[in-house]
Amino acid sequence: MARTIFTELAFFITPFAIYAIVLILMKKDARDREHWGVKVVAWLAFVGIALVAASLVWFAHYGGYKPGTTYTPAYIDKDGKFHPGVTK
Repeated sequence: MARTIFTELAFFITPFAIYAIVLILMKKDARDREHWGVKVVAWLAFVGIALVAASLVWFAHYGGYKPGTTYTPAYIDKDGKFHPGVTK
């Protein structure tokens, strides 16, 4: 679950990081508030949300196992032997 949250958080933060890198490459101070106006932040947030939505659709469509497979969860038998989860 944590991996999913961090993945989506990375997709959301990516536009902000790219904008900061562009500011640095243009020899401007990325920490200066004048470069982070409301319109700029709104557009970056919109792009970040669009990336998150696209990644959710992508992973839902192309991720996971094929339809019709059966997942058997991991278990520990009576002898204490661990059996990992498998899909068949």
